[in-house]
Amino acid sequence: MAQPSVVFFFVLISIGVTSFTEAKQSSHCVHGTTVKDILMLAGIKGADLLSYVAKMKAENIDETVLSSLTYKQLGNIGISKIGDRHKLHKFLSKDGNDCNNSVCKNKGICRDGFRCFSCICDPTSGYYGLTCQQKCPCLNGGVCKTVPTGFKCVCPPGYSGNLCKVKYLTEERFLQLESSVNQLSLKLKQTETELESQRNNRGLWTLRRTNEILNQLEKIQLHQATPTYTQAIPIVLPQNTRAIIISVFCNFWNTKGHAYLNYVTHQKGNDDSSAKAEGYNTHFNVYANTFLYEQMIPWNTTLPNELIFKVTSSRLDGGANNWYRVRLVGYVTD
Repeated sequence: MAQPSVVFFFVLISIGVTSFTEAKQSSHCVHGTTVKDILMLAGIKGADLLSYVAKMKAENIDETVLSSLTYKQLGNIGISKIGDRHKLHKFLSKDGNDCNNSVCKNKGICRDGFRCFSCICDPTSGYYGLTCQQKCPCLNGGVCKTVPTGFKCVCPPGYSGNLCKVKYLTEERFLQLESSVNQLSLKLKQTETELESQRNNRGLWTLRRTNEILNQLEKIQLHQATPTYTQAIPIVLPQNTRAIIISVFCNFWNTKGHAYLNYVTHQKGNDDSSAKAEGYNTHFNVYANTFLYEQMIPWNTTLPNELIFKVTSSRLDGGANNWYRVRLVGYVTD
């Protein structure tokens, strides 16, 4: 059963398990009372519970849809055991129609849930929110779509932006932007030429130490898979940064086996062969061996401040507690 393609706005409130056995109090439907919660409260356990949850997830059936299904529909979605179907239907039947007390406004349609209700706002009404009570601020014919953070404007052709007030680029405006980009590119080339001249005149490079942790690269495990890590650099680098320095540290605990790691690393957006740095480490029949070395990677501050670390191959035969750690040692400026 496909779930209606409508986005609801949910309010987070705390609901304890005991509240299901107490006197019913209608409220807005919330995230937190899941399909699994309802099945457990109905008395369904074990492998059947997990099987039913998986089937409902595959059919996009959430707790709100589940609470409105008939006995026959429960069987159609895969609750095969008659006893389980009876338990769940009996449990859900104790919940009345919460839409009797709903306050959906401005043509909003009430949707009954388990001890709750939600409002489906009419997109043509110009309202959104919990009870479709808030006026839509979208401009130029934009329609409000209710989302967990409030609303999102769905703009008509020809408009864009948060409130649909930005027109698409005209040909004249596009030519103006293209001219601006060309001017900026020319200025950037001139600046690079000046920097290169200054560096040649001074002949000086400066290494600034940082020793920053790269969280995703803190402990790379040895395995056959070849993952690629994208790691944001934790500091803002100066504009005259020309390279970064990383360290690769190996923790190896093995006297009866072999381990190795091959990798390629470079700045995101700069994968030219001249900008890549490669590494290769191998160990065989060593015990509690650790080592540290440093590697320089070209850096361009006009590109993303992110490091790509791609494991091209790795292997581990024997041993335990073997891993690699990559850290940002520092950066080089001119």
